[in-house]
Amino acid sequence: MNCIRKELVFLVKFFAIYFVLQAVIMLAPLGWLQNFIASFEAGLLGLESVTNAIQAGGGIFIIAANCTGLVSASILAAVVFSLKKPEFKKKLLVFVAGSFALMLLNLARLYLVLLVATSFGLMWAETVHTVSWFTTAALVLAAWYFGTKRIAKVTNFKELL
Repeated sequence: MNCIRKELVFLVKFFAIYFVLQAVIMLAPLGWLQNFIASFEAGLLGLESVTNAIQAGGGIFIIAANCTGLVSASILAAVVFSLKKPEFKKKLLVFVAGSFALMLLNLARLYLVLLVATSFGLMWAETVHTVSWFTTAALVLAAWYFGTKRIAKVTNFKELL
């Protein structure tokens, strides 16, 4: 019964942190970041961007708040800060380093989507967009899981709860 309670506490903390951060992402004025990402990505591929919109492959791609990499960072924050181990300083280090890596990975992912759009069309770009998002999420969770176990020096995930 104690194990179920720990798992329930983890889930409540996880979803509370995630939903608060998701609300911040949706409400915060992130236009500057969206515009920067659109301009950066368009520049890499020789495309045109207007504010947060990029024309590629016969369509327009909008860099929305959820396309900035911050959603992945919020998932990472929710997982890292919902656990009792490791200590706070190490959690903060994992979060900051992980968020930086996620932002870079997100830029590469967006580049790939736009490259596919210009080379193969919108249908393939949408497929790559979806597959790359789920692949990124899986990689993030795997890296976090194995990395946190190593940093916290635990062998069993339940020790982190």
